[in-house]
Amino acid sequence: MLAAPIVQVNPVMGSNLIIIVFAVVVIGGMGSILGSILTGLGLGVIEGLTKVVYPEASAVVIFLIMVLVLLVKPAGLFGKQA
Repeated sequence: MLAAPIVQVNPVMGSNLIIIVFAVVVIGGMGSILGSILTGLGLGVIEGLTKVVYPEASAVVIFLIMVLVLLVKPAGLFGKQA
């Protein structure tokens, strides 16, 4: 509702961010709040730098990082092994 004066309010508002937020939580580790915060900051910096260097790849870089992290550490960076 804070964005209502700036953009049109509709039922699908923010749906483009849900997938990115899911990737941040998975990379940080399910159940790790500190992991999600640090991963969000890190991925924000990486995505910003990617937009400067190679703008076409900025939408894909988060998911490439997610694949690499899950291949190396399936529980995420700060997650605990089950």
